[in-house]
Amino acid sequence: MTARIAILIGLLAVAVAVAVAAVPRAESPADRVARLSSELRCPVCQGLSVEDSPSDTARQMRQLVAQRVQQGWTDDQIRAEFRAAYGDWIFLAPPLFDPRGAIWLVPLAVVVAGSAIVAVRMRRAAPPPAAPTEAQLALLRERALEEPAE
Repeated sequence: MTARIAILIGLLAVAVAVAVAAVPRAESPADRVARLSSELRCPVCQGLSVEDSPSDTARQMRQLVAQRVQQGWTDDQIRAEFRAAYGDWIFLAPPLFDPRGAIWLVPLAVVVAGSAIVAVRMRRAAPPPAAPTEAQLALLRERALEEPAE
């Protein structure tokens, strides 16, 4: 009985923790600038976000994002401004429903096609050998009796 109560209390504690963690919190302007800057690619650096880059260009882009946030622009408006200036390349993650984003599906398609080819070839592989006939079994028994045991 006490074990059941302990399990119930544990499950209740987990449920409360999940509920508290799921409550949306107001994002501060600084957090919003950091989040948006981490989505943008630095045009100068190789593979760094605007948030992580030490370049002057990235610093200016962070300032522009901060300015737009202060002016009350939405995230989509800020993204649209950078998209208009640089194209979709400026985003570290490509848009999901963009035809150019389909390039990310090529490796998955290759794996699926390779798996299908392997599956088809395995099915077409030589069938397992037929069971030996009685004559073959008798011949094997004779040979086994003739060989000296070691």
